[in-house]
Amino acid sequence: MSTAEVVREMFAAFEADGVDGALAHFAPDAVLVVGPETSAEPDTYEGVPGGRRYFEGFEGALDEVRFELLAIPEERPGAIIGNVKLSGVGAATRIPVEQDVLMTFEVEDGQLTRVVAHPTMESARAELTRA
Repeated sequence: MSTAEVVREMFAAFEADGVDGALAHFAPDAVLVVGPETSAEPDTYEGVPGGRRYFEGFEGALDEVRFELLAIPEERPGAIIGNVKLSGVGAATRIPVEQDVLMTFEVEDGQLTRVVAHPTMESARAELTRA
């Protein structure tokens, strides 16, 4: 299965089965990095418990959370840069919220091992060449 297919399946599983569905696609030692340039709540989330904490961080702030992989501007074996749309509605205000963000996704043995949100394409490209 390609990296893009794993990412698409993870987002589809989140849509169908919530947090548990998404986390089934994460390696036990996966790392998710959301920096201050892309989030009001920046942090590094480690392992499946960290992934759970990331997804559950939307509770009480954003309802009807959805992730959509809009495009894959770059790909290399085991990794992609994805243009992802995060959307939902404010829990208190019901105001629609959308954010487009570039994310790098790394996959080994069919599981996500590293996901990083980026403010720019240059940052995303640098992430893919860090190893």
